[in-house]
Amino acid sequence: MSTVRARLDDLSERQQVLAIIVMAGLLLFATWFFLLLPQNRKRNQLRLDIKSMTDQLQQRNYLRGEPALQQELGSEQDEARSTDKEWSATALRMAAFADQQQTLSNPVGTIDYKVKLFEVRSSLIRKSREANIGLPPDLGMEEAVRSNEDARKLMLQLRAVEKAVDLALDRKINLLRTIKPMPPIAHRMTPESEPFLEEYPVRLEFLGSIRNIYEMLEAILRSESSFALRNLRIDTASENDPNILRVRTTLSALVFLKTPDDLFGAMSKKPGRVRRPSF
Repeated sequence: MSTVRARLDDLSERQQVLAIIVMAGLLLFATWFFLLLPQNRKRNQLRLDIKSMTDQLQQRNYLRGEPALQQELGSEQDEARSTDKEWSATALRMAAFADQQQTLSNPVGTIDYKVKLFEVRSSLIRKSREANIGLPPDLGMEEAVRSNEDARKLMLQLRAVEKAVDLALDRKINLLRTIKPMPPIAHRMTPESEPFLEEYPVRLEFLGSIRNIYEMLEAILRSESSFALRNLRIDTASENDPNILRVRTTLSALVFLKTPDDLFGAMSKKPGRVRRPSF
């Protein structure tokens, strides 16, 4: 320190003032660089973090008061319950088989399928003969069950064929030419999830009148004989008799495998407290 004073004493007054200004400037720069600059950076980062968190809360509607959030939660739960009821009513209305849960829950073996096939085939052939309507004898279903085939799906496929043929015979058509059950179609919420709905299409080709077609379309809208209509093509069967039409159609029997709770998870039936997010 004495050395610095000695040097200052040797300098002129102007030089001393200039030296003091330079040293003060260096001190201020060091204070700003080592103390204030890190604090400013930290403050700016905190501002960015606060803005980011505010944006997240804004997107999730957490910036509103708890009473408003409780009211919205109650509305959402009411909507979920309404959707649940609507889904259940639709499934009950559109399900192809009233006792489908029994078929889904009880094990179905190869012998069960073969016995059912024999019963259905005999019943439909007898019914077609009584109505004097031609019918393919095999119903498009094979007796043999391959090792990679699911007996449960074959049973549901057979029941879809039985219901579709019954529907056609009850309309008093002229002739049932073709019965072809198609492979089941599985519907999923996502490609990785389990099916919530299975569709069992049956392709029919028959001869009949426009009245037969009208009555069939009317019948598939009723719950006891409901089908999903996949396609329908109508042509004139003969130039000599334009009243006889050739009809090719695919009817699908729907089997609902899951309830809304199975799909989306059970929801609380009573509104609860809104849980604040944790970050």
